[in-house]
Amino acid sequence: MKVFRVLRVSVTKIAESPLKLSIQVEGLTATSGWTNPRLDNSADPNPDDSVLEFSFDADKPSDVSLPRLTPIMATVDFTPTNGADAVIVSARTNSITVHAGEFITPGQISSQPTTLALGEEDPQFTTLALGEEEPSTRAVGEEGPPPTTLAYGEEGPQLISQAQPTTLAYGEEGPPATTQALGEEGPPPTTQAVGEESPPPTTQAVGEESPPPTTQALGEEGPPPTTQAVGEESPPPTTQALGEEGPPPTTQALGEEGPPTTLAVGEEGSPFGWY
Repeated sequence: MKVFRVLRVSVTKIAESPLKLSIQVEGLTATSGWTNPRLDNSADPNPDDSVLEFSFDADKPSDVSLPRLTPIMATVDFTPTNGADAVIVSARTNSITVHAGEFITPGQISSQPTTLALGEEDPQFTTLALGEEEPSTRAVGEEGPPPTTLAYGEEGPQLISQAQPTTLAYGEEGPPATTQALGEEGPPPTTQAVGEESPPPTTQAVGEESPPPTTQALGEEGPPPTTQAVGEESPPPTTQALGEEGPPPTTQALGEEGPPTTLAVGEEGSPFGWY
């Protein structure tokens, strides 16, 4: 019975006189389990002409098979009696013709035409859906190599043993992990009270944070400090009685502050006294 589809036909000239050809064919079966692939020339409608026609046949499975397209290939050496201008290989759904100008010699790369769908021309046929061209049974989104069981966001190309999965709480996934309280995550960690985070730390009382510290009494904060009584702050200090602050100090009685004299009262006017 014919296979489902023929994908590639390669015709090699093994000998020139007499002409001997090696025909290699690749194709697909509709299910798994097909056996005994072969090229049959018995149904050639014109066996005496120079166009060689083959049917790509195989034995269908006699047991349970999987409903999937399965690769299959066959090879035959053939000696035509009337030369060969072309080779035609047919399957159930298509056929491929290789003309004499496309025959190759041993060691030459085949340049035969292809009937593969656009995007499937490389020599590895596939029936996978778009995005799943390399054999895969993974779920959608997991097709890329290498396989991984890491959580979403940790799929990077590394072995699972090197992936260093994390169980950090939500919001703490970034390296490095931290257990500091909210607001203290930045380096370096600090245990200072609120308002004292800036360097250098200080334990001075409120209002005394600016250098230098001071313990002067109220009203004495200005430099230089002084212990003089009220009203005596100006230099030089003095201990004179009230009314005697002017220079020079004197001990004369009231009314005798002028040049000292021993004259009686009323006799100060003339140096000659009474007359």
